[in-house]
Amino acid sequence: MVKIFFPILPADNPIGLRLLEEGGRVKNLKIALVEACSHTTHIYSRTYLPRVGIPTLAAILKEKGHACDIWFQALPGYRQERLLDYDIIGIGSLSGTIGDAYRLAGYLKNRGKVVVMGGPHVSFMPEEALEHCHYVVIGEGEFAFPALVNILNQGRVSDSIPGLAFRLPHRGIQTADAVKATDMQCLPSPDFTLSPQVRRGRIPPIITTSRGCPHDCSFCSVTLMFGRCYRFKPAEQTISELRPVLHRSVCFGDDNFCANPKRAKELLREMIRQDAVPLRWSGQMTAQAGMDDEMLDLMQRTRCRVMYIGIESVNPETLKKYGKAHAFEAIERCIENLHRHDIGVHGMFVVSADDTLATVEQIGDFAIATDIDTIQICALTPFPGTAAYAEYERKLLHREWRYFDGMHVVIEPSRCSAIQMQTAIVEQLRRFYSLPRVLGAYRRGRAWRVKYRAGGYYLIRRWVHENEDYLRRLQTGFAPVHADGAKRVLIEPL
Repeated sequence: MVKIFFPILPADNPIGLRLLEEGGRVKNLKIALVEACSHTTHIYSRTYLPRVGIPTLAAILKEKGHACDIWFQALPGYRQERLLDYDIIGIGSLSGTIGDAYRLAGYLKNRGKVVVMGGPHVSFMPEEALEHCHYVVIGEGEFAFPALVNILNQGRVSDSIPGLAFRLPHRGIQTADAVKATDMQCLPSPDFTLSPQVRRGRIPPIITTSRGCPHDCSFCSVTLMFGRCYRFKPAEQTISELRPVLHRSVCFGDDNFCANPKRAKELLREMIRQDAVPLRWSGQMTAQAGMDDEMLDLMQRTRCRVMYIGIESVNPETLKKYGKAHAFEAIERCIENLHRHDIGVHGMFVVSADDTLATVEQIGDFAIATDIDTIQICALTPFPGTAAYAEYERKLLHREWRYFDGMHVVIEPSRCSAIQMQTAIVEQLRRFYSLPRVLGAYRRGRAWRVKYRAGGYYLIRRWVHENEDYLRRLQTGFAPVHADGAKRVLIEPL
């Protein structure tokens, strides 16, 4: 008789029932991986690119002989009814899209599918997620998810899988610690062709060459998910991923492309040497990297169009609180140096819940005075698991995760009301992306600024229109339920 371990009750696990019926072995399970998305206006509404995590996981499953398709909710051709053709569905999501992901998980679970969820939000909120799905992958999923598929596919005996959480029969939740950081040298390239929505000649032009970040910003979940151990993909593999998209505008999806200057320069030189320079490219880096002329020269030679810089604040005390390594004085030099190399700057600012309304105005003043090409001004968003979440959990206005996208004030400010803070952020974005500043954005070598600023002009106005109800709720007050169950109105009516 075959002994079968059921990570969850057979009645709650359709594959468990099949294992019983078929003598402990189920072959050829069909797998779908889904990237959830938000259909509301957000910072990157006009520049959506799929993330590489799901296509990488799909490539691993393919290597192991499993049939796997990828679906992106944001791309044409997606219909959730199509997912009913699969046995196991994995869903990846961020905090801002977790509501849609939970709804999809419930829909599939109620129709007899095995549902697995992954991503930063569920990694730090597994108990919440298990109300909607069967399993949660914690942290990096390249080991845990294939291991789970093997157990379900073969009926092997196991009492736990590192990096997997699930409900036990009558005994709460089983949670195994995440596995150690994945060695990127051993990972296959993401395979977007496993998506029925992606044509072979239209591979999404996003490439991630590293994982982890040596910094530890208080509001960021990157180091919690991937660690401070900075790992790299082999340069030759990156070059091969560039080949199909050289005619496109490529985004390097690394959280900090230049965190290891030596490695970044070697990669840029290799792109030049192997004639693998794309039409143009963009990425993220810190202000310190803007002090390195050799780096900037190589970026210019490889047709870098714009870099996303985590400026965060114009308040030195706020920078210290965020755990940012750069001094405020370095920011202006970074902007000047990038512009001198005809590289644009997208300035990313974060307004703390302890900042004043004057600080928000100073961000607008600084961005205009330094001629930053484009900006985003986010309200500090305490994503689950971060130091900011631990600090501000009891000051949250609510836990409606769809608003945890950086564009909504979700913390009770200490020096003004929430509606005042939200209004101040919107006013500065409208000021920066005003029609005169759109029309006057042209600069030699950076003519694209006009189009990009026009996009900002459109987005902020569309966001305000879509969020009229949220703005009203900020005025009239929320009554959130805190961890202790207490309710209180955090904003008095104006």
